[in-house]
Amino acid sequence: MTTTTTLTAPDSTDTIAAQPAFEGRFAWVDPYELVVDPYNHRQHRSDDEPDGTEPDADLIASVEEVGVQSLVLLRPQTGDNEGKLGIIFGQRRCKAAIIAADKAKDEGRTYMLVPALIRDDLRGVDDEALTLSVIENKHRRDAHARDYVEAARQLSLMPLPQAAKERHARALGLSAAELTAADKASKLDDKSLSAAVAHDFDLVELADFQEVAHISNARSRLEAAKARDRNDGAGTRGHWAHALQCLKDEAAEKAKRAQLKQDLAAAGVTVVDWDWRWHETPMRPLKDLVTPLGTAITADQHARCPGHAATLNPFKPTVTWLCTDWRARQHKLSPEASGSAAPDAAEMAEKRRRTIRYNAAWRQARPVRQEFIANLCTRPGDATDEIWKFTLSTITGTSAMYSQYIARHRTDLISAFLKIKDPNHDSEPWRRVEDPFGPLIIRTGATGRWRLLFAQVAAVYEHQAMSDQAWRSPVSKDTTNWLAFLQRQKYALSDIEAEVLDSARERPSSSAA
Repeated sequence: MTTTTTLTAPDSTDTIAAQPAFEGRFAWVDPYELVVDPYNHRQHRSDDEPDGTEPDADLIASVEEVGVQSLVLLRPQTGDNEGKLGIIFGQRRCKAAIIAADKAKDEGRTYMLVPALIRDDLRGVDDEALTLSVIENKHRRDAHARDYVEAARQLSLMPLPQAAKERHARALGLSAAELTAADKASKLDDKSLSAAVAHDFDLVELADFQEVAHISNARSRLEAAKARDRNDGAGTRGHWAHALQCLKDEAAEKAKRAQLKQDLAAAGVTVVDWDWRWHETPMRPLKDLVTPLGTAITADQHARCPGHAATLNPFKPTVTWLCTDWRARQHKLSPEASGSAAPDAAEMAEKRRRTIRYNAAWRQARPVRQEFIANLCTRPGDATDEIWKFTLSTITGTSAMYSQYIARHRTDLISAFLKIKDPNHDSEPWRRVEDPFGPLIIRTGATGRWRLLFAQVAAVYEHQAMSDQAWRSPVSKDTTNWLAFLQRQKYALSDIEAEVLDSARERPSSSAA
């Protein structure tokens, strides 16, 4: 029977109706007749971890003395356990009740039943049962970290309407993105998962970590990035995104290096360690060598040489072919390499290493920055005053950068920033769509039209002012203006972007090209 109570709000003549949150029936149940519901999220995951489903001595002593005092939640079972009641939450209390009952029977005494709330309405409704199980145990310290991840993963994979999934996520204190990330997060091993949870990684961050967990110091680097984001107070994952991209690139490079080594081994090629001072060894890269007739030596030609070998560049996963004893094999140094033993060779090598390092860092920042731009271009509502002013100043200005980009008639970056398919994808330059964004313009309301203009301006800056060489000094004022603008929009600069911007600010304005 439904009970309705009328309440009177303080200082008001209005009445507020109260009603039960759900339907259920009370019953005293025999603990021996219960089973654990398959969607009870508390599980004993590993022999290496304490069993959080087992009652402690204090709970057992309490149940022996006064019985179970708090209701357990049950629901009718289906399948192999048809006709039985399954425990949604209260597993530890029921186990304690069985221990107390075993002792009572051994001593010839009667044992106590367990008070329960039976939810007939949850029969076959697995998503609701799982959600209630998590909510009950969410703040218990002895719940295994994987319990919550597995519960979220199960919910994410259930064939439910998106609205239902989002409702369950809110009930669990999760975002929709976290629910989606749960499946990937569940693939972390127990040690990595526990350590990351101890540092407050949410499900999205756990999923990110899972991708790069095999990289050395990945967790500590992500922890440091998370701390920087927290200290910035912008409420974004900017530094996290940069650290994650760097780790992903390292993972990709590691995989490529492993494949290159495997390919070289399969081909029977000798692999030697890289050495920046080749001139001090009998070895030389083929690019430094020529035949006695002065012609360049290719890897295919050199494969017949007994000194044929390869090495992997330490800064990028590429193969450098070399000869292990070029003098003995009667090779000659090329004119360009003849002076490589000059006193400044070490300094040149260090400059080269720095260039490679900065080029890599500059490229690593690009996908993170462009994802931020895409999110900025597609956010709801009208643009801020600053975005409008920046956009209109660029479009109406006399910058050669803007006119040069417009003359290219490119639509790829604009489309990426608007998160739509490029209308000119795979089209030849002379067969481009005349009005590529016409359909989008028709669908876009008055407060959203700024997005198309800003996406175009962003494409101009990204293509013209943020090329691979844009970090080199002197840095263009277009590059620094763009970075400074993005920073004001809450974009977290990568380390190299911050260095470039700070260096440009320290120089006199006349030095900016």
